[in-house]
Amino acid sequence: MKVLLVHPSCLLYSEIYLRLEPLGLERVAQAVRTAGHDVRLLDLQVSRPTVYVHEISTFRPEAIGFSLNYLANVPEVVELAKATKARLPQSFIFVGGHSASFIPHELLQHAQGAIDCVVRGEGEGSTPQLLEAISDGVVEMIPGVVTLEGTGPPPLLLDSLDQHFPARDLVRQRHKYFIGALDPCASIEFTRGCPWDCTFCSAWTFYGRSYRQSPPEAVIEDLARIREPNVFIVDDVAFIHPEHGMAIGQEIEKRGIRKRYYLETRCDVLLRNREVFAYWKRLGLLYMFLGIEALDEETLHLHRKRITLNENLQALEVARQLGLIVAINLIADPGWDEVQCRFIQEWAASVPEIVHLTVNTPYPERKPGIQRPVSSPRLTTGSSMFSTPFCRLGFPYSSFIENWSRPKPS
Repeated sequence: MKVLLVHPSCLLYSEIYLRLEPLGLERVAQAVRTAGHDVRLLDLQVSRPTVYVHEISTFRPEAIGFSLNYLANVPEVVELAKATKARLPQSFIFVGGHSASFIPHELLQHAQGAIDCVVRGEGEGSTPQLLEAISDGVVEMIPGVVTLEGTGPPPLLLDSLDQHFPARDLVRQRHKYFIGALDPCASIEFTRGCPWDCTFCSAWTFYGRSYRQSPPEAVIEDLARIREPNVFIVDDVAFIHPEHGMAIGQEIEKRGIRKRYYLETRCDVLLRNREVFAYWKRLGLLYMFLGIEALDEETLHLHRKRITLNENLQALEVARQLGLIVAINLIADPGWDEVQCRFIQEWAASVPEIVHLTVNTPYPERKPGIQRPVSSPRLTTGSSMFSTPFCRLGFPYSSFIENWSRPKPS
């Protein structure tokens, strides 16, 4: 079967600071190719919409799969599905990915028949099964599949992360992927999932608080194939288990692989496994993203971070001692007033780190047990609005721009 897998375009303004290769879709593509299908991958982050039109006109795929990891891309994916169905009415169109897994019924309703099914959960295992079932016309029996007619069994997790290496050869214009100053930059996965259950995060609900590691030998085999000089480690929390991080590092050192790395981790993991991060600094670790999230104990407790403010500040000091470039994330409550924002701004100006502010916007659907943030009423159900540039605060947006667009003192 001819299969076209599509990643939607960049979120508004995000291409200013990053554009990451579609690693998850590359892994799905490899699984589909291994199953014997003729597969192509198109990333609209780096290709114009006209390229998509040309692709469906010349390749004429029998199945088109869209990756949907951000709610703000919902309108784009729905519109593309409708346009594709009009051109290729016999094609089978499906959508998967992180955000799609939480809103399958809404997607199907918005698409008005243009989307044949939504695939919830991890796509490497379910997508080949789905393609095989299309000819039989009974796709609802596949785990994770949702259609207008019914819902299949719950999605399954992969037994192993090293079954399908990313099909990086299918991606065009790889030189356009970057994060910060790491340009060009590839992506790689060491582990998948997160054992914590922070209230603002949907990763643990997607993976069921599971945490799986790829064997160090498999990681090195994948890393050795990467031509880019820079690598973003996409793990939700890097080096939770120090022995895994050390084993990968030792293989890198043994094989003489020289790269620069960017990773994300928790402050308590950094404090607990400092020696691992110090070792990786020698191997080329340059950037670290730390989710501090809040500057007071009460909010940290509400976020269910299970860490104190003092520990967060200790971790910042450790990162400084290691000589890493650190980006900090803080979560803004839409109910904040100008006084609260001014406090954050003054603190951000007082530290040498890059401070990233994410406004906490409640998703259209929340899994049981996830608390709605304090003072965060839902202001819209429009999916295109679920993006940082459109988040609302408790005072005029013009005032926010005026205060936060000022250069940080050097």
